[in-house]
Amino acid sequence: MTENKQKSGKGGPRLATPLVVPKVAESIRIDSHRDLVAKAGLIAARVAQDPAFSVMFLSNPVLALEAYGIKLSPEMQHHVLATLRHPPKLRTRREELEASLEAELGVKPHPENPKWLAEMVFVKREIAPRDTTGLDPVYSAALNADTLARLQATRPKGVVRYPGVKRLPIQFRLGVAPSDPALRRLDLEAELPDMRPAKETPYELSLEQAWFYKDDPLVHDAVELGQIMRRGFPFRTPAEFRAIQAGTRVDAFRKFVRNVRVKGFRPT
Repeated sequence: MTENKQKSGKGGPRLATPLVVPKVAESIRIDSHRDLVAKAGLIAARVAQDPAFSVMFLSNPVLALEAYGIKLSPEMQHHVLATLRHPPKLRTRREELEASLEAELGVKPHPENPKWLAEMVFVKREIAPRDTTGLDPVYSAALNADTLARLQATRPKGVVRYPGVKRLPIQFRLGVAPSDPALRRLDLEAELPDMRPAKETPYELSLEQAWFYKDDPLVHDAVELGQIMRRGFPFRTPAEFRAIQAGTRVDAFRKFVRNVRVKGFRPT
């Protein structure tokens, strides 16, 4: 038996070839959207000079830009991540919900945080806790009735392939396993069930649990905002980014993407 030994570093066994951080002579500061547009050519040229590392844009574009010597202000970091995380329609709705909730609550909304969500529901909105034991939220169907009917109509009908051949009376039943409930399909328009008051106030509240308080308009918006946040592109944390770069963490993008092109530069 042969033993396959892999080189390992501080982050664990090496699963892929490490990516070398680009060497840059000086940093480029981006403080506004105008700066980003004006310096797009410089950024694209710098990325084009060292394209191998550009695959890391798919892990975290802010950290990848920093590796290329592009320093974004905190406001621009938020702008870049928010712009790339959602398509335009969802991004617009997310911004609307964030602005309205912050105006009403006086703080930035964090519905993905169970402690923040519990504080919002029970402290800021002063809603009495409800007993949801044995109850599940209502989810919309993965496929609507029209889609299911259209797919059913396209199924080929059975035919007799071998006339005159006696067939054994084999019976079977074919079913489709129910899909796991997805947060994005929480039905915010469904009616709430009858609930009794709970004896204790929970310190944490998931988005699924907060659904049972959606008759409050602000809780309704917070759950919708949480749904949108969960649907966003999952950028990596700094620790995960370093592990992927070092090759100690498996990442699908590194397997199938060779490089990422940045608009604004045309090689001569």
